[in-house]
Amino acid sequence: MTIVLAIIALQQGLFALGWWVAGWGLNLSRRAAGHWVVASLAAAVSLALILQRGRWPDLLTIVVANMLAMGGFVAMRRGVQVFLRLRPTDLESGALLAGVTVLLGLFALDAGFARLAVLGASSLIAWTLLRCAVESRRALRAVNDAAAARVVALPLALLGGIYALRVALGLLRPDVAARPLHEDNAFNGAVVVGFMVVGLLLNLVLAYLVANRLVRRLHQLSIRDPLTGLLNRRGLAPRLLREATRWRRKQVGYAVLVIDVDHFKAVNDRHGHAAGDAVLVQLAALLGQVAREVDTVARLGGEEFCLLLPGAELVAAHQTGERICKQVRGATWPVPAADGGGLTVSIGIAVVAGDDGPHRVLARADAALMLAKKGGRDRVVIGP
Repeated sequence: MTIVLAIIALQQGLFALGWWVAGWGLNLSRRAAGHWVVASLAAAVSLALILQRGRWPDLLTIVVANMLAMGGFVAMRRGVQVFLRLRPTDLESGALLAGVTVLLGLFALDAGFARLAVLGASSLIAWTLLRCAVESRRALRAVNDAAAARVVALPLALLGGIYALRVALGLLRPDVAARPLHEDNAFNGAVVVGFMVVGLLLNLVLAYLVANRLVRRLHQLSIRDPLTGLLNRRGLAPRLLREATRWRRKQVGYAVLVIDVDHFKAVNDRHGHAAGDAVLVQLAALLGQVAREVDTVARLGGEEFCLLLPGAELVAAHQTGERICKQVRGATWPVPAADGGGLTVSIGIAVVAGDDGPHRVLARADAALMLAKKGGRDRVVIGP
């Protein structure tokens, strides 16, 4: 038993070092990593104190050790809450810590309260872990990450279940299951091995949380325009493909508007690229206001934007284009146009027809845009 507890203490110490490196060396989720450093260190010190029972005072090896264990689980849960952007349950956590302190204080006054202290502390730890499992599962499912929800919640639930099992069996067989953890018996041995395995899984799961967020963030960066926050061509492509699939299967049409700022190069040349960027950001916001909830606004590159209108027919698409032109003319812009007046846009429209694929529809809208430019700009042209 002593060797296994020592291994777990060393394991937790290494995890604390790993989270410190992740948070401060690699700058990955520093606030959450800080909580997990505290949690791992608290677990390591708690186990180290438990190993000294019988040689050091009970105040350290029982009271302080169990308070550190509870504090570690609270810190771990709060780190998960910070990482998943949940509201921290500090009031509840404070009450749980106070409850453990009272139970251990009773034991410090009278050793006859040992069984109550063991079962009471285990109950509060089980509650903390199971609540954390429920919170993390709910938060991850809310962002449509069901796989991560299962991976994260399972080890938390398992570890909480181990503590809950200890409480249940402790009520039935207190002579076996309600004994201090350092004592050698078959039940404590199984519990300690369970702690070691699930504790390892738990830290791996926390690492998975960080890695999963990094992957999702990189994916978002790959499909989003960094200036406007709109989808880029890569992000627009699956939306176009989805609408093309609906057209083939259900004959539900869609329209594409390609929008280009007139004389934008002159804006950059006269006022600088910072002013040009401000114009693009404002135009992106304007398009977002015109678009319906089901529509998709994207930046194709430079001063060219795209508006995808699912289910829209030609008349509705043309009305949307005219509304955009009117709102751009009437808007107040950071800089004047090349001729000193307001900024304008040219728009090309294409509606899906026949066996058009998404690239063909986009190409027809581009061709219509060129006609709008040649026809004098500040107008809407429908593609062939």
